[in-house]
Amino acid sequence: MRRTLPAVMMSVVTAAAVPATISATHAPDHAAAPARVVRHIAHPPSPAVVRARALRRTVVRLAAQRRTTLGGLLDQWQRVAVCEVNGNWHMVGPVYSGIGFLNSTWAQYGGRQFAAVAGRAGRLAQVLVGMRVTGGWVPDQYGCQPGGW
Repeated sequence: MRRTLPAVMMSVVTAAAVPATISATHAPDHAAAPARVVRHIAHPPSPAVVRARALRRTVVRLAAQRRTTLGGLLDQWQRVAVCEVNGNWHMVGPVYSGIGFLNSTWAQYGGRQFAAVAGRAGRLAQVLVGMRVTGGWVPDQYGCQPGGW
């Protein structure tokens, strides 16, 4: 009995292992696992990206209304920034921020949708709010007015 039990066990183990070995090593190529199809799923843009794109479209539209390019409009507002705050768009102060916005004016004209104060917002956001404040015109950049705008 002691000799037959190991012999039976050995034949069962061998019988189970051999087909697995044969099927794994002698499988035809067409029987291989199907190729995985990789699909690139377009992730929706983040809310910040959506807001930035909308802001850019709006400022481009404002530039078109003024019959200038976006670059031309930004150049004009750059001169305002130089006049008002020596070109420092990111100036933050207790009363004035950005390119010379009163913090209360920034909030009143919807600037807080971009940042708490103008100095924390980007140039396009400041241009958009500036265009709201001025009714679509760019303040005189050559006759810097000490009282601000």
